[in-house]
Amino acid sequence: MKKKSIFAVGIGGSGLSGLACILSKMGHRVYGSDASLSKNKREKLEKHKIETYGTHSGKHITNEISEVIYSQAIPKNNPELLEAKKRKIATLSYPKAIGKYLSNKKKICIAGTHGKTTTTAMIASIFLKAGKDPTVIVGSEVRELNNKNERLGKSNIAVIETCEYRNSFLDIPPSVLVITNIDFDHIDFYKTKRNYDASFLKYMNMVSKNGAIIYLRGDKTAERLAKKVEHPRVIAVIPQKITLKIPGTHNQNNAALALAAADYFKISRKKALKSLSEFSGTRRRLEYKGTCGKTKIYDDYGHHPTEIKATLKALRDLYPRKKILTIFQPHQYSRTKAFLDEFSRAFKQTDSLIISNIYEARDTPKDKSAISLEKLVREISKKHPKVASGKSIENTIKMTRKIAKNYDVIITMGAGNIYRVSNEMLGPA
Repeated sequence: MKKKSIFAVGIGGSGLSGLACILSKMGHRVYGSDASLSKNKREKLEKHKIETYGTHSGKHITNEISEVIYSQAIPKNNPELLEAKKRKIATLSYPKAIGKYLSNKKKICIAGTHGKTTTTAMIASIFLKAGKDPTVIVGSEVRELNNKNERLGKSNIAVIETCEYRNSFLDIPPSVLVITNIDFDHIDFYKTKRNYDASFLKYMNMVSKNGAIIYLRGDKTAERLAKKVEHPRVIAVIPQKITLKIPGTHNQNNAALALAAADYFKISRKKALKSLSEFSGTRRRLEYKGTCGKTKIYDDYGHHPTEIKATLKALRDLYPRKKILTIFQPHQYSRTKAFLDEFSRAFKQTDSLIISNIYEARDTPKDKSAISLEKLVREISKKHPKVASGKSIENTIKMTRKIAKNYDVIITMGAGNIYRVSNEMLGPA
């Protein structure tokens, strides 16, 4: 493929940053912009000789740029996209770019509402240790990938985490599709569960006839959709007990799916189980951060009620007699409103709860007027005796500092910037 000068809009995103690094390793000249680019992400990209900008401007799109790749989160009126259109420079979305640049790979695509990142990382780790030399793109940093979320391998196998938001996974045709679960989400785009399920069914029907569809037996929606698919190889994985370092029934299920993918590629069961037993998790997935005094601090990306319940159950299994404080930041007003009742019942395994604030993402004025932090706290307090409003991230940090010593374990949870609280707890007072 001819080497290009590529500009990535929204390069700070976990997926696009990984693809940018892979494109750079392929020999392309890569630039990028992101208004919320962290120092760590910028330094990582610079190590791959990728020049980045912390603002969006049409001036970044010069005559040198031959292609623009954009994150699905980028609005259509982004100045770089508008300038590319004006200059008649080719633009394509992040998932379309994966489909294009990894078209020669046999793609193992991991999809589902929950557990995608961990399952992708588990499969990648197994294939690496089995000498399969895969290309990998995963949604979080993985220790087994040298704390990166990407890898360019020399084999024809690619292990890719795919996302259903805006039907983006439909641009990445799978050779093998691993479905972790199907649990209605992304209400702002799909509106109804019927639409959401239909998107997964369409994706299942895209799987190569020479490949396979792998799903977990017991997931009712996945089972129902699997019956509608005409494919010669549909594998229902039976949940099983697997020796792991990381806790939780949900991770046992993730591991069972990873093992099934290894079996399909005829990787030694012994090697696969050894890899899973050594797997140490990914960043922001029940990640142990350190201690504040004698209090253990964890951080987790969970933002859907199902994820919250699974993570807190795993934490309670780890610390059955310890006092746990959960600090939660709901992600999106629309999701908070849609799952209000489910959120009210999601925190049974924690002793105390602080809701910091609602993180705004793609929300409309109507979404924001339909729900408030105060209403969420009131609803949860009907089911949980100890819940408080943090009012803001800054105030939540102050509150947590004052009461941290009263708890054995503190976990911050959410897909926004709630990790700031756990970071501050481990930093200077």
